[in-house]
Amino acid sequence: MKTRISRPAPRPGSAATACELLRRVQDVGGDVEGVVRRAGLPRRARFWLDPDRGSALARDQFARLYAECTWALDAHAAAQEGRAPLAKTEFDLLCHCVISCGDLREAIARTADFSAMLSPRTARLELDACGGEAELRMLSVRQHRDVSAFVSDLTGLSSLHRLFGWLIGEEIPLNEVRMRYPALLSDEAASRLMPHPIGYGAPDNAIRFPAAYLERPVVRSPAELVRLLERFPFDLEEPQSKLVSLSERVRLVLGAAQAQGAALPTGAALARQFSISPATLKRRLCEEGTSLSRLKAAGRCGLAQQLLGGSGLALTEIAARVGFSDPTTFSRAFKGWTGESPRRWLRGRGARFIGTGGQDC
Repeated sequence: MKTRISRPAPRPGSAATACELLRRVQDVGGDVEGVVRRAGLPRRARFWLDPDRGSALARDQFARLYAECTWALDAHAAAQEGRAPLAKTEFDLLCHCVISCGDLREAIARTADFSAMLSPRTARLELDACGGEAELRMLSVRQHRDVSAFVSDLTGLSSLHRLFGWLIGEEIPLNEVRMRYPALLSDEAASRLMPHPIGYGAPDNAIRFPAAYLERPVVRSPAELVRLLERFPFDLEEPQSKLVSLSERVRLVLGAAQAQGAALPTGAALARQFSISPATLKRRLCEEGTSLSRLKAAGRCGLAQQLLGGSGLALTEIAARVGFSDPTTFSRAFKGWTGESPRRWLRGRGARFIGTGGQDC
């Protein structure tokens, strides 16, 4: 099949795209009235199916309508393949599985593992990195290459790209987007769902991007994810970038390592992860009023307080979890952090101390 490249339209209107998506649902025999009703839009479906009406949809209106159209088209595509469609709760569960990853490479690997568990209901993911460029392939098992499957796969590829950018707090620039389908949507609609040039008639669905982004740390929190999933992945205007200080990014990386029981990364390792030199890392942290040693100490103190307050672990175990070889050294460090021994700190909070042989720590 001859490859064709679509070019993104300049800021495509949501009304025109909504009209086209509704027409695609109508073409496959879907309940367009039900779609409009579930999306909470005013007026009947015939109003939204009119390409000449010209009125715009609000951001939340388009997100709801896009979601309902996608579910309807994916259900049709799944029925053609004799399988159940993917549910929003399953996509949300995937997101909760990757929020604890350390960096983008790990997040993509975990996404691939999660997708493999749901196969053949979801596509298989493969990641290759070579020559400074990474390629993520979404290997669809669909036998039908019609508009229902196309919208479902394009939405899936776009959702993964936006999710990965959101996780690292940066928009990931794409060098290439390709789809295994012919152009089954207008350039205007396709470019709203995936705002990058799309190559059609390719062997598989894939995106290519600079491989350096694979080492970017995950900087988002579970609380942020809960808010995101209220409208993601159908809110196409949700920003991916996160303006966050370097010290906060370092704190999150250190926290992730502690949560996994891994050794804390060195300054050189962190510098590589953030694509800066160790000297720049030190200077920028200093400009933000902190240092790597302070951030590590704060992280250890926070973990120690958390474990002392509710883990039920003995002091020896807590000391090891925080990175100390014996409870005496840990207790000395804890007093330096808080001004109190672990025993006194717990007494001040009415908690029971689980000690080691009754020594005063």
